Amino acid sequence: MRKIAVIDKGICVACGVCVKACPRGAVAVYHGCYAVADGAACVGCGLCGKACPTGCITILERGDAK
Repeated sequence: MRKIAVIDKGICVACGVCVKACPRGAVAVYHGCYAVADGAACVGCGLCGKACPTGCITILERGDAK
């Protein structure tokens, strides 16, 4: 099953580190407020989550992502 990055908007500080870490360009900062992952582009590699200084990114199986 494929995986996807899920970002907790309440913890995200919109620093952009995850955007730089994503090799597929699947993460963007939304209006300078928080990061979002594009479900069509994200493959769940986990690089954004490893780079995130706040730990707000979790990699989940697509069926578990909400």
